[in-house]
Amino acid sequence: MSDSSWSCATELTVRFIKKPARLPHLLERLPSSLDKGSRRRCQFLLTGVVRHLSFLEAGLDEFLRKRPRPGLRAALLVAAYELMVDAGKSAKIVDHAVRQIGEKYSSAEKGLANAVLRKVAARMPERFSAQAKDEDEAAIRYSHPRWLIKRWSEQFGFEAAVSMAKWNQEEPELFMLPLKETPGAEMGVESPWSPYRNAKGLNWTEVSELLDEGAVYIQNPGARIAPGLLVGNFTGGRILDLCAAPGGKSVYLNRALGDELSEIVAVDLPGPRFERLLANVSDFGSEKIQPLDRDLFELDAAKLGKFEAVLLDAPCSNTGVLQRKPDAKWRLAENGFAELATLQGRMLAKASEFVNPGCIFIHSTCSIDADENAEVVDHFLESPEGESFELVESVLSLPWETGHDGSGAFLLRRKL
Repeated sequence: MSDSSWSCATELTVRFIKKPARLPHLLERLPSSLDKGSRRRCQFLLTGVVRHLSFLEAGLDEFLRKRPRPGLRAALLVAAYELMVDAGKSAKIVDHAVRQIGEKYSSAEKGLANAVLRKVAARMPERFSAQAKDEDEAAIRYSHPRWLIKRWSEQFGFEAAVSMAKWNQEEPELFMLPLKETPGAEMGVESPWSPYRNAKGLNWTEVSELLDEGAVYIQNPGARIAPGLLVGNFTGGRILDLCAAPGGKSVYLNRALGDELSEIVAVDLPGPRFERLLANVSDFGSEKIQPLDRDLFELDAAKLGKFEAVLLDAPCSNTGVLQRKPDAKWRLAENGFAELATLQGRMLAKASEFVNPGCIFIHSTCSIDADENAEVVDHFLESPEGESFELVESVLSLPWETGHDGSGAFLLRRKL
């Protein structure tokens, strides 16, 4: 158990409980001197605390008259998470945490931490095995905002809402999309979603070697749904991939379409995400993928031309990928869905300008929410910009049913 990783995890947890932030942004704050093992351990602890935040806080609050100052509270949260995942080492975990706290805080706070953590350890198995009977209990037991559990209950029913929350609390599996016909690309375990391979059984060094060779691309099978709709209805020509960063859908399309594809123009805003798009296209794409750093609303159809397929992977709430982005649930706002839907509607209207007659137009999100999927598409089809389109097919991936990321995808066609 690395003291440096534990201390770093505690410091980053302080930052998160003060203001929820994206985990990758927090992890960028780790000192460069931290070794790889400590870095991985810190990431494990921080991600675990964020994923199970409400459950851990409730377990601590049971034995606290009031919440302590942020630093001590963060240390207790990190220790509580360790007790949750490794109950067999509870005595060792408590002793280590108390020693760390004693070096930084007063003797009274050290004593408080010792008493509280020993009680938390004793109660943890019972609390962890408990089943939620209503929305309030589900929000705490499975660590989601109560309003989000309620929203899912209204859309899918309470049992489905609990299934979704449980899914989000599981550690995500790592999947690889093979890009080359090489022995290395067949490493890992076959998945139900061919050609994807599950990286189960591989260590990160092995995965890194495959990435360095350009043999595989890391991608969840849920990401195939929207481009899969496109592939199944594409008859050749040019594709406009909007909001394309980090480039996974362009890479998938380039692999799947072969000679049918003449060009993919992959568009996203300038910035760090676009830089990732450039890197991924360089490593995993081909000369058919042409990155373009532009704002969608600044694109000119007269200059860029029309396309045989347009794919708009719109900004969304990320509710379909909370298993991989546990910080996102704490950054969501209940009124944010309406704002996102408005933006998506504007983007659909603009993107529709680039679709040739008789050709296809796909709206997709990594959200399971109706407001960002069916409602947005229905509103578009009723608008002046959308009246020349018709809905051909739609898919809603619900993670607790499909076993991979959630998403919505809608295939439209411009009428001749």
